[in-house]
Amino acid sequence: MTIRLEQDRLAADAVDYEELIQRDRVHGSLYTDADIFQKEMRDIYESQWVFVAHESEIPEAGDYVRRRIGGQPLIVARGKDLKVRVMLNRCTHRGNMLCQSDAGNATLFRCSFHGWTFSNDGRLQGVSFRGGYEQSLGELRSELGLAEAAQVGTYGGFIFANLTGDAGDLEDYLGNAKDAIDRLVRMSPAGGIDLSAGWMKHDNNANWKVVNEVQVDGYHPLFVHESLYKAIKPAKVDYSSDELRVAVRDLGGGHSEVDYTAEYQAQDREFIWFSGIPRSRVPNYIEAMEALHGPEKTHDILVEGPPHTFIWPNLFLAEMQVMYIEPLSVEQTIQYTAPIKLLGAEEMSARIIRQTEGAMGPAGFLIADDAEMGERNQVGLHAQEPEWVLFARGFDTEKIEPRGITSYDRTSETSQRGMWQHYRTLMTETSND
Repeated sequence: MTIRLEQDRLAADAVDYEELIQRDRVHGSLYTDADIFQKEMRDIYESQWVFVAHESEIPEAGDYVRRRIGGQPLIVARGKDLKVRVMLNRCTHRGNMLCQSDAGNATLFRCSFHGWTFSNDGRLQGVSFRGGYEQSLGELRSELGLAEAAQVGTYGGFIFANLTGDAGDLEDYLGNAKDAIDRLVRMSPAGGIDLSAGWMKHDNNANWKVVNEVQVDGYHPLFVHESLYKAIKPAKVDYSSDELRVAVRDLGGGHSEVDYTAEYQAQDREFIWFSGIPRSRVPNYIEAMEALHGPEKTHDILVEGPPHTFIWPNLFLAEMQVMYIEPLSVEQTIQYTAPIKLLGAEEMSARIIRQTEGAMGPAGFLIADDAEMGERNQVGLHAQEPEWVLFARGFDTEKIEPRGITSYDRTSETSQRGMWQHYRTLMTETSND
């Protein structure tokens, strides 16, 4: 049955998402339809919890970063009262973009168009030539402060925002993904991470869902990253082995992961996830971890390593990097990557930064491979036939576990199916409102 969308006539709210997203396949138009993209921005990005920043990026009063949720430009700022606010980056006078720098520290934001000023907590402070208004300055101030996200919450230092106020409790939203953040934070002997090293920015000519799908795809590494495995010996794991104990997991709520824990525990070797370095390379880190956790627990942590977990809809905990995406259009997505600095572990953090440069930098192996595949995906999805994208692999290997639907076949498409079923729920609910 042909159900190719008539994009010039069919409004995104009238789309039958239950028909376009089936148990084992999704319709290709969901990656290429501009109207559907706009609905996604409204009903997913602007209506759900979305990662916007990390507390380490704005540690002091007056610190701010500039971000975006869907089509909405934002300022994430720590006010002089130390409270974190997420405010729309729009002067309330004539709509000019208020803040232009990506990051900084400011007591006031001044509009370059007509000189209106706003404090770093969003209050209107000054109006140029204010005598031209019938209202008093006090009335203007009470009515024309910066608009704010309805909900702002943090977990493990990660700041999430919801523009509408309809997303519920943040910890309920994170669900089983909280464990991944906890697992990452425990890698630090001081109980926290720092993302202040900065973000690398990669432009992907691909739909945002294509970019997300590959992050927790255990099927592609042996093919897409073949050159990496040939160049780096020993590799983290032997992807050619049929006995590899790696799980792919639908955590619920759109969250998912590739979990190497069982394989690492079976090998019982520390730092497999970090090129297998010996303890002697990071003695201060080992000492600090054992002082906090004791030798046995430290060994377990260094064997199991950090998470490889995607948090819906835009955050990826990529072991010792954090990545997030910013959809710009139906066929353009910006992917940001920052190395993780572990608080209280300077020598380990320095090595992480070097690893990030090699894997995720402009001349790196991993991100360049994935970006190329994403762009090829986007080109191929414009072909009229076949209409469907298949996610049928691994149904017979799935089992229900406490953390979610799990397959120990690393090539199973369990994680992608989980994302799409959550997407279907969100897009169907809003279409029926």
